Amino acid sequence: MESIIKLQSEQGFTETAVPLNFKNSKLVDFVIPGNNGVTYDLGKSYVNINMEVVPHNPTEIIGEVTTPTIAAGATTEPFYQNDIVFESETSVGRKPLADCATMVRNASMFSQNRGMVESIRRVNVLRSILWNLENNKGNQHDGLDKFGSFQGRRGIKNETSSLLQVIGINTQPNALSTADTTKKAQLLSRDFRIPLSDLFGVGSAVWNGDVYGDTRIHLEIEPNRLVIQQCGGFENTSELTLPSGAVFYGAMDSLDGSADIPLLPATKSLGTDVPLRTKIPYQNPELQCPFYVGAAIKVEFTKAITGGATTTGNVKYAVIASIKYNSGDNSTNPPTDPNQKIEITTTAPIHTAGAATETISAILVNTVLSKAGDDQIRINGAELVLSEMVGVEGPTSIDYRTYSTEETQNGAGVASFNKQIVCEPNAQNLIIANCVSGQILPDKSWSNYRMAINNRDVAGNRDIRWDSPLYKDRALRFFKNRDQTPKNMSFNAILSGQRQAANANQANIYPILETLPLTTESKIVNLELDGTPQDVIFFKELAKTI
Repeated sequence: MESIIKLQSEQGFTETAVPLNFKNSKLVDFVIPGNNGVTYDLGKSYVNINMEVVPHNPTEIIGEVTTPTIAAGATTEPFYQNDIVFESETSVGRKPLADCATMVRNASMFSQNRGMVESIRRVNVLRSILWNLENNKGNQHDGLDKFGSFQGRRGIKNETSSLLQVIGINTQPNALSTADTTKKAQLLSRDFRIPLSDLFGVGSAVWNGDVYGDTRIHLEIEPNRLVIQQCGGFENTSELTLPSGAVFYGAMDSLDGSADIPLLPATKSLGTDVPLRTKIPYQNPELQCPFYVGAAIKVEFTKAITGGATTTGNVKYAVIASIKYNSGDNSTNPPTDPNQKIEITTTAPIHTAGAATETISAILVNTVLSKAGDDQIRINGAELVLSEMVGVEGPTSIDYRTYSTEETQNGAGVASFNKQIVCEPNAQNLIIANCVSGQILPDKSWSNYRMAINNRDVAGNRDIRWDSPLYKDRALRFFKNRDQTPKNMSFNAILSGQRQAANANQANIYPILETLPLTTESKIVNLELDGTPQDVIFFKELAKTI
């Protein structure tokens, strides 16, 4: 039997800030109660950082459909697709998919009865390597406990956000049905989960509170590497290829008096009396259609008054009130045929005809993005969720692996790097990351390396080139020495917000993975690295018992 207890961070932990401007929310501390006869399953325990996006309305729609700030419950309240992503390289805005532990810079764990358990520096760099190797592309792409949105099937940059509950359809296909206006998008806050097993070697262990006493967990997080990614806003330029040709996602059928679309009647309004109808037929609209109830939209169109003038370049802003999918209606006699198109109504008229009928053509709809410079991230709090094992007596010792870290910098523009480090007797593996100065993702390229342990070359005096068979063989030896099977040997990271075509969403990573012999004395490791390295970080994996 197990029970769940939640511990709040000992620091006051809440802050709202424009991205890259957090001042206070950087330290998190928890104390796991000990000396109480309780055993904890740390493998099922995790830290939650609860966050949300606070969007702001852009200037162009203020006064058109809403007030300057979003008023809860307002009938014309717009919603925006925004997500929180992790920026590994602020200088170039590189945003790889990353597990939530990557926002932790340093982590330590201290036992009242046994002293320091683990103290790992540069957890963010270590996790950016291990997460990419220990998870296949499908898990990285579709997993929940990560930063980064991903491309769906809705065109360029129409990613899916985990911080907006999207309502794609709120009207039944029956012609007599009315929209359920209570069903609309909803902004969400959510927990970004950091499993203790992603931070600490003992994070997968059963932890005996009587043996180890009160245990303090201290984390330094980096909220200033979190940025907001806007999802959508390209429906007027993103195309879907149909048998009849390429069609913009935002293209709507013209009201031109053709077979099933009459002209806009006199005194009637487009958007309220007469819905917009997509040119694209959808087989699975909630998966494929980029529009949702509550979205702010920009509508461009041409109007031609019957017997009168034609006006081009008309623009109007509105909020989607309802979406109906025409899948056919079997309640009528005869049944209506499905055209698989989406009908969109708005909270306010887009255009109202005068005394004569009008032709409305060249209709193009685009979702409006929130005001990027004013949008904020809100950190609501941090908690430790502990799995308590009731009636279980935990072990009195634990074998685990942890890391000691050594960092160094190469001179600017120097095309080679030579470094000698001392590794502990219980060091069994070595991970080396080469990062752009001050950044996290190990994507600074190098051409080849050589390594010697106690003056003995590990590869028989051969250059080890990135992505070569010898390089991959060294990586497989590394994982075998960890009694682990790698899930992804592509040695590249997925970039958030990029297309898959031509591998535009892939970034090469260049970790060095080597095994070390367990010895009775310290080991001398010599590294020769060619290829203008910058920040070089050594993670020495240690076998320990507590």
